Amino acid sequence: MTVLVIGATGKSGRPVVETLAARGTKVGAASRTPAAASEGGGVIPVRFDWADRTTWAPALDGAEALYIVGPYAHPTGEVLVGDLLAEAHDTRRVVLLSVIGAEQLPGEAMMAPWERSVRASGKEWTILHPNWFFQNFGTGFAPSLRDRGVLELPAGDAPVSFVDTRDIAEVAAAALTEDGFASQILTITGPESLTHREAVTIAGQAAGRTLTFHPIAPEQAEAKSRAAGVGERTIIAQRGLFQLIRDGGNAPVTDVVERVTGHAPRGFAQYAAEHAEVWRA
Repeated sequence: MTVLVIGATGKSGRPVVETLAARGTKVGAASRTPAAASEGGGVIPVRFDWADRTTWAPALDGAEALYIVGPYAHPTGEVLVGDLLAEAHDTRRVVLLSVIGAEQLPGEAMMAPWERSVRASGKEWTILHPNWFFQNFGTGFAPSLRDRGVLELPAGDAPVSFVDTRDIAEVAAAALTEDGFASQILTITGPESLTHREAVTIAGQAAGRTLTFHPIAPEQAEAKSRAAGVGERTIIAQRGLFQLIRDGGNAPVTDVVERVTGHAPRGFAQYAAEHAEVWRA
């Protein structure tokens, strides 16, 4: 089987490529910068750009399974997943990365239309509903934590069952290469629910310094995003995501990782210990 991973340089795409390659699966690592997506042996670099449809057919050629990270930044991204699947003539199996609560989010988040496109594609599909990634603390949240010792988000003190992208990747690899996952939505979480305050405290303990979390009002967060040049569509999508957190939608813990992979999901303390240097001043 040949699997094409679209979004191969991203937070979930890269570990999916690595996990599939470790299983001996033939992997096409698709991105706008394919060389960056193809580190390691047995991985084929593939040029793919959601904004350049001339790249689609060559990338899809021979791909029996697709892992799709959708075009979040594209102005008409809600229709592109369906358009891509209509061109995926060799593909029989699709795994889509979505998000917990996709149907409750504003249309600007685009996950719900992507899910509808996948279900209507006529292909064997699996939809992943992961919770917020551990890796956000090591990337997007990291500069504020490292430089100021503070993380400010409109998440309140609601718990979130954060999950490691490596566990998401293992579930995705199984759904891409094994039978038994067709027409399923898999909600993927870590082993426990933590507030952002608790997670930041754990990161600080690992880094050997005091890190703090300040919940801020949604209006304040949106004003900061606008000042930083973030587009209105992204701001509206983020508004819905954080509202879902505050409403408790991200708190439940599932057994999907253990059921699919045979091992318990990684905990946040393990992730923090592995990446402590990221938060050191």
